[in-house]
Amino acid sequence: MRSDTIEAQKSARPEEVIEKIREAVELLKEKGEEGLEILRSPTSRFVWKDCYLFIIDVEKSLVLSNPAFPEREGGNIREHLDWDKNLYGVGLCEKAKHGGGWIEFVWPKPGTDDPLRKIAYVYPVPGYRFTVCAGIYDDEISLEEADRKWRIED
Repeated sequence: MRSDTIEAQKSARPEEVIEKIREAVELLKEKGEEGLEILRSPTSRFVWKDCYLFIIDVEKSLVLSNPAFPEREGGNIREHLDWDKNLYGVGLCEKAKHGGGWIEFVWPKPGTDDPLRKIAYVYPVPGYRFTVCAGIYDDEISLEEADRKWRIED
């Protein structure tokens, strides 16, 4: 993760998350498993500011790609706890099963140990085993507002 750069100190915006997820969806549709290799790289265009994309397989409950925490790849996403000990991975999977959208959990910003409110967009790639996820740190945007303003429509 680019936590030591000035870029990582900037905050990503919801519309950037949606844009990057759309790009990743097209990459995965085009390249399949090869696309995961690109998404795994901590220096790819899918790691920007204080944000990164991660990919899960909801049916198998697996983390397929996480450039910020590569040690989590292959792990069971449903067992992942946030900083408040909530099973945020279960929330990611449930949101994906219902077509995607925003969820919230508590997570530290890259380069810090301070837990903050994070809202993440979850999008299951239609016809594929991939669910693309990315989040931002924001205390003001409600999930309802995020779902209303920033969505990917099939």
